Amino acid sequence: MIDEYVERHYDKAISFVSLGQIPYLSALQYADAVIGNSSSGLTEAPSFKIGTINIGDRQKGRVKAESVIDCEPDKESVRQALRKLFSEAFQNRLRTVVNPYGEGGASVKIKEVLKTFPLENLLKKHFHNTEDSL
Repeated sequence: MIDEYVERHYDKAISFVSLGQIPYLSALQYADAVIGNSSSGLTEAPSFKIGTINIGDRQKGRVKAESVIDCEPDKESVRQALRKLFSEAFQNRLRTVVNPYGEGGASVKIKEVLKTFPLENLLKKHFHNTEDSL
């Protein structure tokens, strides 16, 4: 269905199976919205102050920013979500949205904690020789 749309609208649409992380995040800054059922709409898009229309229940139960609009996988529900996404009130709210997954830098924070964590009393894993158990 996506390929058919792109074929009919080649002057304004393009599709990719995958861009990879760096090209995707670079392209995301130019997007008006993330639409689909990908975790990217929940994890990366809020940091870019981009709204997400989350279609269906694949991401059900996950933490979501205020920039995420959930909808059913039907034409009318997606249409209503698009209206909300592009409403003035929702667009204004995007400016102050907080990403519940943080703003990056987790590896640096983890490294700093590990540098100060005492390692002397860690439990050692014991391995069992499987030949002895035969």
